[in-house]
This record gives sequence, structure tokens and C-alpha cells, in this order.
Amino acid sequence: MVKTEAITLVKEDVLGLGQLVGRTVSETTRLLEKDAQANLTFVEEQEELINRSCQEIEERCLALLIEREALAPQDVRTLLGATVIAAKFERIADHAVRVAKMAYWAAEDKIEIPPELPEMAGVVQHMVQDALLCFLSDAVDKVQGIVQRDNRVDYLHDSLCKRLLSDLGGQDQAQAQMRAQFLFCSRFLERMGDACTSIAKRVYFIVTAERLKVDP
Repeated sequence: MVKTEAITLVKEDVLGLGQLVGRTVSETTRLLEKDAQANLTFVEEQEELINRSCQEIEERCLALLIEREALAPQDVRTLLGATVIAAKFERIADHAVRVAKMAYWAAEDKIEIPPELPEMAGVVQHMVQDALLCFLSDAVDKVQGIVQRDNRVDYLHDSLCKRLLSDLGGQDQAQAQMRAQFLFCSRFLERMGDACTSIAKRVYFIVTAERLKVDP
């Protein structure tokens, strides 16, 4: 097989993985929004497919790297980067499953979900889509936009944590426990945003062979 075709197949595999993750994050967002049609079982079933897809991508990339026949420097960076990116997508899905479960429990107990959480999930959903497009098309011009969205996720995370912690002791036990779970949700979503930014930085390195410097 021609190497360019092999690289294209790897990118197609990552596309499929990213689409699975995107659907997982989308369904998680719907659960946080208390959409009656949202399905926790769907999220859990997607996780198995995502894990398997991540392993298959790693195996394909390793096989091509072992061959090392006429691989251009960017091809090597692409193959190495694809394994890292696949693992990041898989981690995003892991966090999304945890958030989805907490959203489902909150809905069952009729506990109000802080509005920051569905907003964070919505932002992360767009970040996943842009990170995937970034990798597929080598669109390094989209990297800064992903970083800026991550800043929004960080802001919402910090704001929600301060608000929840300020009156955590004034709630009854059940509500206090659920609020503590919301803190975990916020942290998981913040990590999902970080993973998207990490993917974008990895794409920047694949394309330019340089490390992206982000202003603090």
C-alpha cells in the first residue's frame, strides 16, 4: 500500500473515533439539559466502541512505524500524533460518561443542574468538532480558536466552583452530596476542554514541527 494511502486511512480511523466521541459529548450535553429523549445507555455503549477504536488506531500506527519505509518526517509526526490524539479522544469520552451518569442521577432525584454545566458541555462539543477538523485538514489556523474556547470552559469551571463551594454547608445532606458531584462534573468537563486543546497543539506540531506557545 502506498504510504500516503496508509496515512489517509489512519486519518479516516481518527475521524470515525472523533465522531463517536462527538456523539457521546452531544448526548451528555442533552442529559445535562434534562432532555427527556437523552439516553444514558447510548453513552455507555459508545464507550466500548471508542475504546476498541482507540486500540485499533494505535495498532495500525505502530505497524506503519515499524515498517518505516519511505516515511516523510510529517508522516512520522502524523502517526505518532494519531496515537496521542486517539488516546485524548478516548479520555474525553471517559469523562463524558461520568458526567452523563451524574446528570442522569440528578434528573432522577429532581435536583436542579447548574446552568454552567450544560454550557460547558456545549462549548466542549464544539471544541471536539474543531479539534477533529483541525487534524483531518491540517487546519492550524483553527488552533487558537480552540484555545480561546478552552479559556471559556476554564472561566465557567472556576465560577461554578466558587458558587457551589460558597454555600455547600447550607444544604441538606442529599443536596450537598449532589453539589459535590456537580463539582466533579465541572472538573471532568474542564479536563475535556484541556484534552481538546492538547489535540490542537499536537496538530500544530504535526504540521509545523514546532511547539505552539500559548500566551497565559
